[in-house]
Amino acid sequence: MQDHVCDGVARPGRVSLKGVARAFLLMACVGLAGCQASNLGDGLGEGSAPSPVSNSTYGNGPVKIAVLLPSDPDMRVKAADIADGARMALDDLGDGQLMLDIRAFRSGSTQAVAEVRAASAAGVKMIIGPATNAEVSRIISGTTPPRPPILALIANNSAGGSNIWPLYGDAIDSALEGVGVAVAAKQKNIVVVHEAGFPAENLLRLREGIRIKGGTTVGFVPYPANGKNLSAAFANATPVFSKANTIVLLGGGEAIGQVIDILAAGEFGKSIATAIATSLIPEEIYKRPSAQGLMVAIPSTASVRVISERFKAKFGRTPSYDAAIGYDAVAVAAGLVRTGGPDSITVANLTSTQGFRAATGLFRFRPDGRIERRMIVHRIEDGSLKVIQEEGSGF
Repeated sequence: MQDHVCDGVARPGRVSLKGVARAFLLMACVGLAGCQASNLGDGLGEGSAPSPVSNSTYGNGPVKIAVLLPSDPDMRVKAADIADGARMALDDLGDGQLMLDIRAFRSGSTQAVAEVRAASAAGVKMIIGPATNAEVSRIISGTTPPRPPILALIANNSAGGSNIWPLYGDAIDSALEGVGVAVAAKQKNIVVVHEAGFPAENLLRLREGIRIKGGTTVGFVPYPANGKNLSAAFANATPVFSKANTIVLLGGGEAIGQVIDILAAGEFGKSIATAIATSLIPEEIYKRPSAQGLMVAIPSTASVRVISERFKAKFGRTPSYDAAIGYDAVAVAAGLVRTGGPDSITVANLTSTQGFRAATGLFRFRPDGRIERRMIVHRIEDGSLKVIQEEGSGF
């Protein structure tokens, strides 16, 4: 289950900023049917609609894992997919050691706090969930350590509390994976172009990540989300563009296609050789002439093929990325218990620098309450993705 440290990063060739040779690093969703979505939890598998999740237990092992899932109608499929993925992981990997205590309730309630308190009192070893940032915030303010480690079903855009980690990556993660490739190619001076109003917390996280990767943030350039006066906004930032050889592009609203076209024309940022964007960019952008030759960084789903057919046979539908998240959350617990016994689900083991490799690829939980995911870098050619750098064997 644990992986090994990897040295070395592939260095891409220098790419012109103009026209179809412009390079963008994008992160797509990994819905296992191959869809693109605005975040890594949106991709849904094909097949029959799942039943709503209800309170239940699964397995009879001595190591209890609490699974806190939403009963909200708009999250019904996500909850069912996570639950089914978790059940399948227990069947595959539990070795008779685990029991899942599945609890379903509306995300707008305050029940998450009560469930965490009850889990702590009952000797639960790990909690999977809840599924919203608001619930995680309530847990942080309404409970105090010691409590079981929590793998929350949320994206990385909000840091967890003590011993709380998100399971989903986000747009900043994809951008930073691209930054690593750019820095390895000696393109270290980075300008960040973002929608006006992009969350300040995420911009700060991006800047810090750029620093850790070895790059330098030369400036931030906001653009109007309504797409008006884009050229003027970029013209005002000409001095900043002139300092950069890499651009990070954030945003996915109606204006993003215009932004790509304007920047690809080469009027601004003539010194820029590499550009990095995120999964916020709609899939239809890939078909634009200005998008051919762009690079795309996505998490690996190669391991999902190992479970896909069995999941479909068992549950009557293709597993979504959410199902793979549920599978991996239980796989982490099962792997630690198999290796170290029933008391091995600890903060120290969860935050091992080696990380874990499972259905959603290679990832590790950081001591600062975030998840770090390795990705595969592709280039868009004729509207499809061509691998140019593999995920690697470790961190």
